[in-house]
Amino acid sequence: MQGRLSAPSPAGPQVFPAATWRGEFATARVLDFDTIEWLVEAESLANNPLLSPSGRVDLKQVETKNDVRAASVCAHCVLQWRPFDAGGAERLVNFLTVIAAAGAAGIERIIVPVLEEASTARAGSLERAAETFCPSVHAAEQAGVDLAFEMDCPAEDCRKFIALLDSPRARLCYDTGNATALGRDIVAEINLLLPLVAEIHVKDRRLGGASQPLGRGDTRFAPFIEKIAEHAWAGPFVLETPVLDDPVGQARQNLALLREFLT
Repeated sequence: MQGRLSAPSPAGPQVFPAATWRGEFATARVLDFDTIEWLVEAESLANNPLLSPSGRVDLKQVETKNDVRAASVCAHCVLQWRPFDAGGAERLVNFLTVIAAAGAAGIERIIVPVLEEASTARAGSLERAAETFCPSVHAAEQAGVDLAFEMDCPAEDCRKFIALLDSPRARLCYDTGNATALGRDIVAEINLLLPLVAEIHVKDRRLGGASQPLGRGDTRFAPFIEKIAEHAWAGPFVLETPVLDDPVGQARQNLALLREFLT
């Protein structure tokens, strides 16, 4: 995840690293990552390189130089816009611009966080939540981009939400740490949801607590990955892990640990 290969921002982890994003691609190449998930947040939306033709040219040049792609985008801005609160649908119109820009940049999928301040629980019903995102799904179909919704509701509700959207472009992003913190059985959930999952966020959290360095929380990675292997799932894993005081060292350690889990 973008921002995890730079010094931590005082504003938190989900901040576009405007001054260091090019260097993150070079670091990712050295560490042997093959993709970085681009980050779009509300505060810096107007200045995000993804949103301008010249910025997208710059991004493509950096990708080519380092042989590291931005195959996906995390639309953290959606969470910040609180789409189910008063005025949320109007704010969400801005998301259509992000979708079009991602399509123009050749991005494969956009992660849409529908949790916390943007949780479907705030919509009152899954039907209203799906209706709110119908214009976004239509825009994704036009742009040739998948929308992978990252949700905090139970697995059955996730499946119902995707069914209501009724589009091959509507998928899921499963976050191992968030589900663990909510007390979910991640093995049972992934067994149910995997056909709909476009991407997995790798994160370790304590039950009811915050993110931990990979391998130090309560996330049951071994049986989770065994279940994925049973289904022969071949989608991408994206590390959404704490930066701590040594982002490069932490990233190297996390990648090695993930590879250990996978083998």
